[in-house]
Amino acid sequence: MSLWTTQSITGFLTVPQLETDLFTIRFVNSCRMIRRNRSDEHLGSPGYAMFVPFDAMRNEEASADFSAISGTVTRSALMRSHQMLEGSPEAPFPDLVPVAPVDTLAMQSFRLCFERIYRRLQLADPEIDLLFPLLEEVVSYQLLSCWPRRPARARPAPLATSNAQLRRAMDHIDAHLAQPLRLADVATVAGVSVRTLQHNFRRELGITPLDYIIDRRLQKVKSDLSSENNIDVTVAELARRWGFVHISDFTQRYRKRFGCTPSETRRHDI
Repeated sequence: MSLWTTQSITGFLTVPQLETDLFTIRFVNSCRMIRRNRSDEHLGSPGYAMFVPFDAMRNEEASADFSAISGTVTRSALMRSHQMLEGSPEAPFPDLVPVAPVDTLAMQSFRLCFERIYRRLQLADPEIDLLFPLLEEVVSYQLLSCWPRRPARARPAPLATSNAQLRRAMDHIDAHLAQPLRLADVATVAGVSVRTLQHNFRRELGITPLDYIIDRRLQKVKSDLSSENNIDVTVAELARRWGFVHISDFTQRYRKRFGCTPSETRRHDI
């Protein structure tokens, strides 16, 4: 997934120079954009989000003072996420509407996560940011879960997992906390779909898998801060060891979780 922002004082007209199997996701912040495809056209404006295939585009025309945050994702990557979410390699590709209002909590949460990934891309190299692959995966699941679809047959309810399956998921997470984690891999180890994995974490633990991963990594940092073996290792280095590359964000999470700062933990325990 790639993300970028666009700002234009004068407006512009874009004509594709190549064909590629990508989807464009766009949140318009100001003014409007007309997306003209081979058989129809769509209007993007503030309060609405666009999800349109790149290969069907004839041109895009933005008005003056236009601004937006956009991203692209390949059809194959989105299809893999959909199949993992549904727990079936035969799950057909969802028919998402091309323009959707951003007026539900789910769509607003998706936009916030989308913008958060963009900000992380500006601050750190995705190759060393342990949380980035997970956020990238989660945003694709959010897209598939919250974006309105054209009418289709009702989707069956997710199957419940056993405590043993949830335990396998938790054990896999705990064994790989210092490595990049993907929910698809965790679900595969547990023997369930990503949707069922998410459902059961919320049902049994009251949190999402992502919340669980972050909490376990925070606990690892706290344990390292309390160890005399790490007395010469800085708080920032210990945080990065467990995937927290943005220190201000880490400190806020740590204080919220433990009621004190990382430095206060170190002074108290060592």
